[in-house]
Amino acid sequence: MNKQIYIIGPVTGIDRKEAVAAFAKAASMVKEIGMIPVNPVELVPETATWHEAMRICIPELIECGAYIKLPGWEQSKGSMLELIIAKNMDIPELAIYVGKFNGGGE
Repeated sequence: MNKQIYIIGPVTGIDRKEAVAAFAKAASMVKEIGMIPVNPVELVPETATWHEAMRICIPELIECGAYIKLPGWEQSKGSMLELIIAKNMDIPELAIYVGKFNGGGE
């Protein structure tokens, strides 16, 4: 199995520091189980538009062996798009509980 795990979660429309902390916590948990996290917050410049972010993230996602979802993904247009792509590409979800997160936005 490809050991790269993509982190799906909300970024746009929420406090940047909160998003960075939530994604970092998830990345740490992925590392703890011996996998390699793919963290969109680290890949996408803070100044990127939503469309630019998706152009960066989607190619990274489709190269991963699995994904995890952060709480709040349901309120995120980008997260929903990533999830549709992951499911249609037969990328499995890895169930890891990463706690609560006040996500939302695009």
